[in-house]
Amino acid sequence: MKYYLPILVLLAVPAVAHCAWFTNSASADSFVRAAAPDLNYGGAGALAVSGADAVNGSGVANGAFDSFIRFNTAAMVTHFDSLFGTGHWAVNGANLRVTEVAAPNNALFNRGVGTFEIRWIANDNWVEGTGNPNAPATTGIVYNDKAALLDSGADASLGVFTNAGLDGAITFPLALPEAFVNDAQAGGEVGLYLTAIDPGIGFTFDSRSFGTVAARPFLIVSAIPVPVISAINVSGANVTLSVRNASADETYSVLSSADVALPLSQWLPVAADVLSVGGDFEITLTNAVNGLSRQFFIIQTQ
Repeated sequence: MKYYLPILVLLAVPAVAHCAWFTNSASADSFVRAAAPDLNYGGAGALAVSGADAVNGSGVANGAFDSFIRFNTAAMVTHFDSLFGTGHWAVNGANLRVTEVAAPNNALFNRGVGTFEIRWIANDNWVEGTGNPNAPATTGIVYNDKAALLDSGADASLGVFTNAGLDGAITFPLALPEAFVNDAQAGGEVGLYLTAIDPGIGFTFDSRSFGTVAARPFLIVSAIPVPVISAINVSGANVTLSVRNASADETYSVLSSADVALPLSQWLPVAADVLSVGGDFEITLTNAVNGLSRQFFIIQTQ
């Protein structure tokens, strides 16, 4: 991944660690059922992903379940901006952590270990609702809404996973497709959709309505700082660039142009293979001033 910044934009960026984490709580969630396509379960204390052939503890098949979860990342963006400087960071990891219930005590939920898919979905326009297994509602998201909410051309897979079939926390490391990352970094609602692949899976886990906060779903995101040019000093024909947010053992190069709008492929390299020890460092460009009225520099990670 490469990041660029003209030196004419001078930034005051605080000293930071090289990686930071933030835990996002769910802002809305609900499961939906094929066997009750017009009913809502958004107020339930659990979510579920089930295949069509899965059965409950009594051997009764309850049909397919899918789950929808949303996370609002506004607080995360504010946190990373405060650490790295506004916009000077990039997401480099994401995990969904849930707490599995292997043997749900409500007969509505199926049981069984199997594979399922987690997708990022572009459409966040759904309502959680207030229904529960004992008193389903007619408002909020329902199974029949899936066709309008899912878009194979816009949505992106975050991976295929297997539940443990055991009580306790389980973490799923998510892929980082560009659409998902951009959505997370925008600081708004980020929606996930969980659906069965294995027809025998019966995966139940605690929802955001569950009484124990630590057992609820969390989207845990890590970010790294983006290197920025924070200052410039000209001495004769030499230019010294001060760089912040550098990562240890990262290699950088510097490109120069008299026209900031020129395509990057036409910028000229003036320094290469500059190894950073991490944090703040300086690059001195010998004889870099060429007498032009304007000159721009870009730092580039290799």
